[in-house]
Amino acid sequence: MDHLIEPSELLSLGRPIGKSVGTDKLLAYITETEQLYIKPALGDTLLLDILENGDTREDYRLLLNGGAYSDDCGNTYTFMGLKVTVAYYVYAQNIMSGDFNSTRYGMVLKDGEYSSRLSSKERSDHYNNTLEVAHQYLKDCIAYCKRKGILKCKKNTVLSTGGLTIRKIG
Repeated sequence: MDHLIEPSELLSLGRPIGKSVGTDKLLAYITETEQLYIKPALGDTLLLDILENGDTREDYRLLLNGGAYSDDCGNTYTFMGLKVTVAYYVYAQNIMSGDFNSTRYGMVLKDGEYSSRLSSKERSDHYNNTLEVAHQYLKDCIAYCKRKGILKCKKNTVLSTGGLTIRKIG
């Protein structure tokens, strides 16, 4: 595996991304997501092992695809998996720099023959909402890894917030 998810899977696993978004752009977003969110949460060693053995190990397949599992005490949990998590982070990346076109009139969202202006607040709100979902999905993946002994407890694991908030002043 080169990446945790293929661009073709993004359309079915996360929120819909416009079909006009090119594969090169989606691959860039996937790479950014893996480096900015997944690698800090799982660590380099585990991420590389998942990329190398994700198709062969049952525990990695469940981590990638999500599902239900039980812990040692018999408690049952469900989670969405890393592929859906990455899909939501990619969607958030696309919100901030994706299907919008820079014109001499500012950033616009192409809507057929006409364009409509997307406010900074609307874009920021949608981005923050999507990141919140992605962060929760990643927390569930980390919990699975810890309960199954795939990931040893790491101290001070901090999820990135994306580092970008757009606000209109004035």
